[in-house]
Amino acid sequence: MNIKDYQYFKKLSESKSFSDTANFFSVSQPTITYSLKRLEDTYGISLVKRKSYANSLSLTYAGEQLLSHINKILLEDDLINDDMERIKRQKIVMGWPPIISNYVIPKVFDQLRDANLLNMIVPRRDSSRELLSELKNGKIDLSLLGSTILPQEDQLDYQLIKEHHFKFIASANRDVSNITSVEKLFNEDFISLDEKSVHSQVLERIIERYNVKPHTMFKTNDYRLMLSLVKQDKGFSFVTETAIQDVPGIQEIHINDLDLPSFYILFVYRHNMIGNQILKQLMEIFKNI
Repeated sequence: MNIKDYQYFKKLSESKSFSDTANFFSVSQPTITYSLKRLEDTYGISLVKRKSYANSLSLTYAGEQLLSHINKILLEDDLINDDMERIKRQKIVMGWPPIISNYVIPKVFDQLRDANLLNMIVPRRDSSRELLSELKNGKIDLSLLGSTILPQEDQLDYQLIKEHHFKFIASANRDVSNITSVEKLFNEDFISLDEKSVHSQVLERIIERYNVKPHTMFKTNDYRLMLSLVKQDKGFSFVTETAIQDVPGIQEIHINDLDLPSFYILFVYRHNMIGNQILKQLMEIFKNI
């Protein structure tokens, strides 16, 4: 197996051009041609179809099949390098989605401190969607995540920390006794979390299901700002109950015929990660919340 041949083939499949692939890797065009020939000789089958116009191609069925395997092999090659760097740096890069980390970290802070692990964690703060991608690509080692579904990826293991639910919220000073239906709820002004948030995705599904449209007058990626504005009665909002634990000045809006999904708080890591002592301690602490 020649990793470089696989890298050339992957890029060739993307650019559809021998010359563009050669330029990308700063090699001669015959280098790419010979690399492709080695692969076709190795597997005994044609992998590309050359088109009538110059320097263009498409993959054969066998080429498409090979590419699917190459993508996995090259990902594993990248993960090898990432894991070796993790072991050398002796620190753990961990995903901390803002709402979830602010809920979970206080619950394990004393355990992390007593085990001298606080300085071993390099927090990476981003949305759960971005952190999941970084976890699969080896850019981070572990992550807290929030999701409406449990992970299905073969390369990931997870521990369910808590099952929470989504809530529509308003200021505690607001009279919401007249908000008795989905239609009346969505006639109100909304302060929403932005598109990177899982809240936005769930809200879109609710909009489609109930054929309603909120009057969104402001969007933000800062959930604390959103809560502050709601408490001041600037508008309604939609958020997981994780964000409003022990937060005064906010009330939930109850709509009997409104079906809202669960929100799973997860501790997630790659299945093939071999842990050192630090990693094992962290995993044990977060898995046992």
